[in-house]
This record gives sequence, C-alpha cells and structure tokens, in this order.
Amino acid sequence: MSGQTNASSITTWPQFKQATLVKECKLLKRLDDFPNAVLVTGCQRSGTTMLSRIITQSEGMVNYYFGPDDELDAALILSGLVEHTPQGRYCFQTTYLDQCYREYYQHGGAFKIIWVLRNPYSTIYSLLYNWPSRALDNTFKSFAAPSLSGADKLAYKLRGLKGVSRVKRAASIYNSKLSQLFELRTNLNANRLQVIDYDDLVLNKTALLPKLYRFIELDYHPAYAEKIHSKSLKKSSGLSEQEHNTIQRLCEPDYLQAKELV
Repeated sequence: MSGQTNASSITTWPQFKQATLVKECKLLKRLDDFPNAVLVTGCQRSGTTMLSRIITQSEGMVNYYFGPDDELDAALILSGLVEHTPQGRYCFQTTYLDQCYREYYQHGGAFKIIWVLRNPYSTIYSLLYNWPSRALDNTFKSFAAPSLSGADKLAYKLRGLKGVSRVKRAASIYNSKLSQLFELRTNLNANRLQVIDYDDLVLNKTALLPKLYRFIELDYHPAYAEKIHSKSLKKSSGLSEQEHNTIQRLCEPDYLQAKELV
C-alpha cells in the first residue's frame, strides 16, 4: 500500500453509516484532495468492485487499501474518517453514495466517473442472493423506498418491509440508481462521465477496456484484461419465473433506456 493511512476504529458498513449519519451527505468531503481521481459507481452488485480493483492496481495508480474491505477503505478516506496523505492518483468505488449522489456536483476537480451498468436480471439476482439481507433492507429503506408509488407505496406505509416483496425491494434499488444515472448524464459534461455495460465489457474486454483507459487517461496494458472473467454472466439463470417476470416488468424499460447512454 502506498500513502499513509491511520488505522480506523470503523471496520463495518453499519458503523460507517452510523458515523456519517450526522454529516448530512459529506461522504466525498476530501475528494478535492485527490486530483484526477477515478470514481467507479453504479448499482450495488453490478461489477463495480471488479473494475475499481483493476484500475487501482494499474501502473500509475495508488493502492491505498488498508483493511479487509477496499470499498470501505475508500469511503473512510473520502469522508475524512481516517487520515490519509495523498501520494498520487486514486480510484475510489462510490456505489455507497445512494441518496448523497448530488455530492458529485459539489466538487470542481478533474475527476472522472465510470458508471458500470449491468442488466437488471443479474444485478437483482446478486442483490437477492449474494448480498446480506440486512444490506438489502437497509438500502431499500434509506434510499429506494421513497420512490415507491401506487399500491406498493401504500403497502409499505401500512406493513413496512412485509408489504413489499424482496424482489420488488431490489428492483426499487436498481431503478433508483438508474434515475441517478439519467440525472448525472444530463448535468455532467461528457468528458466527466463514461457509462459502460458490464456484460459488454466481459465479452469484449480486449476492445472495450483500452477505450475505458483512454477515457481515464491512463496507460493500458493487455494484462489488465486477464483479470476480467465471465463466470458470473449466467447467474441470472437462478431466478424463478416469477422473479424474472417482475424484473422484466419493473426494470427492463429503464435498463434499455440506460443502454442508450453506453
């Protein structure tokens, strides 16, 4: 690890959420201290971790990891909850911003945002079956629930989590994230935001990864593509027919609209 980072007493995401609760969206407090940073974001469970690790471990970038969870390391550094002395160029994963995403507008530095778009079937399968239930429920309650409408909004008001199925909770998170993407694309310059489809990247990595590196103005080496694997592409096959139909109805229209931004 390069740089100097003081140890943190915060070692879990619930602790981080509690520590930042009173900060009212100051999660990117120190972003301007890291010139030309690369921010990798998108919906949770959509491939952001893989890409941010590849970029962080690339030649010319600083590997700042200091704990068992590199995404949490990034969050602690950017929010100022740990002291860290910048020593070069950094890549931070920022999927956790959720309702605080407008912080991107508060910083004028020359940072680049890569939004990883993934099809809703694979993303929601992973939200449902590869993510802790508490993380799903807490993210839904704090971030996505306010966007509910109609019968789902009433059911949630009357019955809480029991009024909204898990697949609808996950779909709500997915669609809420896409609404952020649409706003970011409208408000940020094209040279600031790049949208890339995860499935396309995995299937065409030797062509698309070099283009992504040109966007972030970083030298590319073919060895970077060897770190991308296709083993997770078919995970959506584990969805039930009912889950698949629900996702298709609720999420596919927004996904197809987002694909036009790639």
